[in-house]
Amino acid sequence: MTKIVIAAGDIFVRLANDGDKVVGAFLGDPLAREVHWNGERYEECPGPESKCSHCAESKRPSLRVSMNFYVPAEKAVKVIEGGSTWFKDLLKCRDKYGLNRWVFEVKRHRAAGDLKTSYTILPDERLTDEQRGQLAALQLHDLWKVHRRVACNDLRGLQSRPQLAGRDS
Repeated sequence: MTKIVIAAGDIFVRLANDGDKVVGAFLGDPLAREVHWNGERYEECPGPESKCSHCAESKRPSLRVSMNFYVPAEKAVKVIEGGSTWFKDLLKCRDKYGLNRWVFEVKRHRAAGDLKTSYTILPDERLTDEQRGQLAALQLHDLWKVHRRVACNDLRGLQSRPQLAGRDS
């Protein structure tokens, strides 16, 4: 089943195993970052000109893109993140369907740790004008601040934003 990362204050959507999926609406603008995997978590890459130790070891950074993501089942705004292929697929969905017009299903393919893991992003349900208005009014996470606080292990107060209590959307 879908797991939400509790250590980061219940804020990140985490699809940990083959077949895990989450349904929700993408909100706001994406945040793209260049990062290095240190074996436990992603670290920001300041760039080779800033004497990045990973770059000095000829380790290329990878692209990670985050977005606010409303999860109707939890009535909360979370943060969802993926790599460059995931983001390219998201852009295809945006171009074909419009991210503000649909609720999407994001599904993981392959087991945890598998380097060939992929994700599908498929439209699940068309949003009504009323639902779109409600989503547009939601308070979004400041994605830069979220990632800075996670990097510093400052997780106090970092949690999903409960929204639309009592409404189905």
